[in-house]
Amino acid sequence: MKVRIPQKIKIGATPAFIKYQENLMSDEGFHGTFNRRTGELTLEAGCDGAKRDKTFGHELMEVIKENYNLTIAEADMSNIANGWLEFLNQLGIEFDFEDIKICQSVKQREKVLAVRLNQ
Repeated sequence: MKVRIPQKIKIGATPAFIKYQENLMSDEGFHGTFNRRTGELTLEAGCDGAKRDKTFGHELMEVIKENYNLTIAEADMSNIANGWLEFLNQLGIEFDFEDIKICQSVKQREKVLAVRLNQ
């Protein structure tokens, strides 16, 4: 069963705006990031399959960590996320990222952020 990932999620009081970014690994050194100030959860545009799902799971843990003010190591967050992903996979649940868009330019990103901050 496929579960569509929406462009915006909320865990507790913490919103996350999910997007792809080209060259994230080259520019930032990560396959995914969560910006606590802007609420952007960004995934490497070229990342797909299990790597994308694991990265998404880790970044969801970042959102949970932020919302619940947790003190937890990066490796532990990845391990917890990977455990949940294995469980979901055994249930036949797959993520569908069809709605997630690529943010291609800094100018476009600033425009999107301005709209969000004025909501």
